[in-house]
Amino acid sequence: MIATCPACSWSCTAAVSSHGSVSYVRCVCGLFLVVERGVVTATAGTSTFAPIHHGCGDLASVPDREPS
Repeated sequence: MIATCPACSWSCTAAVSSHGSVSYVRCVCGLFLVVERGVVTATAGTSTFAPIHHGCGDLASVPDREPS
């Protein structure tokens, strides 16, 4: 297992791309994960299984909007 998706909790096992200690993984729910040394450090895109709600930062006032 490379990482567990924070949106759907699926175990992601294969990297789309790797550069040194950083791997880019696509989950079955559609979310892209950026994994560094086994830790999910960022996500990109949207999940079809579970929305990601932002609790702080610029997007906190727009609950269902994902960064573009």
